[in-house]
Amino acid sequence: MTLKVFQCKQCGATVFPARYLCFECGGGDWRERVAERGTVSEWTTVRRRVGAQDGEDVLLASVNTDAGPTVIARLDRVVRVGDEVSLAIDEQNCVLALPIV
Repeated sequence: MTLKVFQCKQCGATVFPARYLCFECGGGDWRERVAERGTVSEWTTVRRRVGAQDGEDVLLASVNTDAGPTVIARLDRVVRVGDEVSLAIDEQNCVLALPIV
């Protein structure tokens, strides 16, 4: 599944997730845009607490998308700041950042 961001039809501001009103102009009419790629601006490892159902670490990244907004995405492996990634949505509706090799 593809990641969709939302662009204000009145002023062109692009946001994710969807909003009722545009933060720039107050407009409420949106068009969907697909965000296919992005660049990692930072990443971190989230360590789960003891006793949680799934004790594995989770890698998260802030990704500046090619469509405009920055999204938080799960990584399947360690990346470097500045790496280009492709973006997708998984079956749990989580944003995924997949390193482009």
